[in-house]
Amino acid sequence: MKKLAASVLLLFAIGCEYNTTGPTVNVTSTNTNTNTNITDIHDLTNFAPVANPTAPLPNPTTGGTETPLGIPSGSQAIAQAFATANPLLVTKSCVALYGEAGWQFMDGLVKTLRASDTRWGYVIKSNTGTISMDVIAYRATSDNTGAWGVDVIVDHCGNSSFAWNVLGLDANLQWSGTRF
Repeated sequence: MKKLAASVLLLFAIGCEYNTTGPTVNVTSTNTNTNTNITDIHDLTNFAPVANPTAPLPNPTTGGTETPLGIPSGSQAIAQAFATANPLLVTKSCVALYGEAGWQFMDGLVKTLRASDTRWGYVIKSNTGTISMDVIAYRATSDNTGAWGVDVIVDHCGNSSFAWNVLGLDANLQWSGTRF
């Protein structure tokens, strides 16, 4: 036992007398994001765009079918202008963090788009019956079912930023002109 303690003490003493320095190395790390999918539909479930958005859709009200309308040209420019004029509303759009004030971007955007076409509105989520917090709807039929979904906030409740990602036409997507 004494030999072991002496050996450890000797190694410690020898180790203390040696100063070693390694080479200086500057390391640069670059991370390139190769993800090209910017569609963020976490707020929707069971969203099922139809394969042919110009084919007639069933109309539950009349029992017949009707050809869905497309998203009006110029809508993206209107939305982009609103987002550019209100950058803080986009970044503070997380209702979980900012409460009712988090709705200001969505409410303002829908109101602005509705000034040009009253078919713009909110998506009613099929699984909860609540309003989507980052996807708006364009009603494509004469009924409140059958709408285009447009994701307008990427990374909602993260680094929220404006986007215009048309998710597609869903024959069963429910639409509401108001949030209340």
